[in-house]
Amino acid sequence: MDGTTTRKFSRREFAALLLGAAVTGNAGYAVAAVNPAEGYVSRIADEVMSLANSGSSGNALRNKFASLLNRYINLRRVANIALGPYQKKISAGEKSELYQLFNNYAAALFVFYVKEFQGSDMKVISSIKQGNFLTLDTALILKSGGQSKIKWRLEPSGSGYKVFDINVRNVWLTIATKKRFNDVLNKSKGDFEALFAELREAETW
Repeated sequence: MDGTTTRKFSRREFAALLLGAAVTGNAGYAVAAVNPAEGYVSRIADEVMSLANSGSSGNALRNKFASLLNRYINLRRVANIALGPYQKKISAGEKSELYQLFNNYAAALFVFYVKEFQGSDMKVISSIKQGNFLTLDTALILKSGGQSKIKWRLEPSGSGYKVFDINVRNVWLTIATKKRFNDVLNKSKGDFEALFAELREAETW
């Protein structure tokens, strides 16, 4: 997979990767979508912007985002890939805890930066089928007037799609998450509690 990097990601950049699907669009764009994949991406945008503008905050908003992200993004698969060689060493109970913490972490990141994403817009530039994946190139239209390019990788799920990977600033979510997880686990010599502790920090933001 392209777009690798070795530098440490800021919380803001990691949020953008985890939640690239969530910092998009307005309710009107879904109507203009020309195929099911674009409609799927736009539907995520509609729901996120509705939450972002709802006036809700704190744990209530985080729980709503956690539910939304769990519906649309395959965070369990991202977490499994991120574990790398440590996937063979984690117990079933620890893996279950990891999934829950990772979902909450992603939701907390979005809540932390939600004001920066209000009023954004999105346009789909192109879509390309690559094996089982469908890659969509999109552009976020920011309140400042600038643009941020985001690539999505969708995979078939039931009769529709699920987000498998997101690319922001030429960095893929799966690669960034794997580096972050492995940095912590290498330093802790495989102690998963160190990784859990980092993910739990989201509860204090």
